[in-house]
Amino acid sequence: MASLQLLFLDFFDAHARLHGRDSVSEQNASIISRFMALLEEGHYVKHREVGYYAERLFVTPKHLSEVCKEVSGRAANYWINRFTTIHIRRLLRAHDMSFTQISDLFEFSSQAYFSRFVQKNLGMPPSAVRE
Repeated sequence: MASLQLLFLDFFDAHARLHGRDSVSEQNASIISRFMALLEEGHYVKHREVGYYAERLFVTPKHLSEVCKEVSGRAANYWINRFTTIHIRRLLRAHDMSFTQISDLFEFSSQAYFSRFVQKNLGMPPSAVRE
């Protein structure tokens, strides 16, 4: 897990240098590191709102998104959705769980909302991902 965090921080640091910044500040590196740790722990399964992570990190949702955007070029919700879609894709391809079980695991409000989320983020319906 620590090596994945270092990889993210290296990526973020490289991004900052490309865009005219010398490096990521220690404070922003800490925020990003702790944010990524929460995602790696799987909090995105139940919590896909930036406000949840901001509260856990003792910053505002706007500040968390600004730090993510400044450091990585992407807002916090991008990273939450990225972790979520990777996990959902893996579960769909494994064939171990039904669509309903996956939807329930991620606490989507309905099967239709789960399908829309998959379509929007993976570019195809759950049944096509599963094939």
